[in-house]
Amino acid sequence: MKKTLIILNIAALIASLIWLMTDKSWEPLVTSLGLVASLITLTFSKDKGQGITMKQKGGKKSTNYQAGDTINVNMKDDKR
Repeated sequence: MKKTLIILNIAALIASLIWLMTDKSWEPLVTSLGLVASLITLTFSKDKGQGITMKQKGGKKSTNYQAGDTINVNMKDDKR
């Protein structure tokens, strides 16, 4: 998927550079700069893989809490 996006970005960049050579206005310049920025981002970004992998280890007789976000344990203002 990433290779396809890079190929499409390069094709669009070539087209915008040709447009910039034929029309010296700000629109093809902004388009070219945006495509260069997105090409750099696509080239240097890492693949995220399958998602978040969470691992946890605990000692003997311990209680482990695992969450994908902030959790509050033993809050003083807890009114349960």
